[in-house]
Amino acid sequence: MPPRAPDASLAVLVALLVARLDTADAVAAAKWSSARRDGVRPTIDDPAREAEVYDAMARLGGARALSESWLRQVFFGQIEASKVVQRGLMMRWRFDPAQAPTRPPDLAAVRPMIDRVNIEIVDQLAARRTELVAVDCRQRLARSVFDAFASGRVDPLHRAALVRAVATLCPVRG
Repeated sequence: MPPRAPDASLAVLVALLVARLDTADAVAAAKWSSARRDGVRPTIDDPAREAEVYDAMARLGGARALSESWLRQVFFGQIEASKVVQRGLMMRWRFDPAQAPTRPPDLAAVRPMIDRVNIEIVDQLAARRTELVAVDCRQRLARSVFDAFASGRVDPLHRAALVRAVATLCPVRG
């Protein structure tokens, strides 16, 4: 059997999800260091910021004729995937403080990067809407995810988070 050709149709979208997950490392480092400085436990959930993201992406998607409820589901998945990375890193740092960040980035500097990637994700959702509502959406996504895994750029923690991130991309069929 000849090797299958990569399915490039969703590869850009998956690459953007990986890029968004990469920002979770900096977010975790900033939250970790801030909590250490203040002598409190790190807080991962940020309901106010999450609501801002949901609302902004719903507005942006509305301008592209994307379903608001679907966009909110998609970004719920992205935020939860980011939390998978944050929790994993913080657990690692708790058990091995030598790996903890010593010079964390400013969270205010990371947020514009997340916002930019979020916009690119919405653009890809609009551009790939046909593939995302197709019967074979999950298979196409799986191929693109496994291609990302095979690239060697995605460690086990980010792999688990990527699986969480793609879980909401194919709208549920009735």
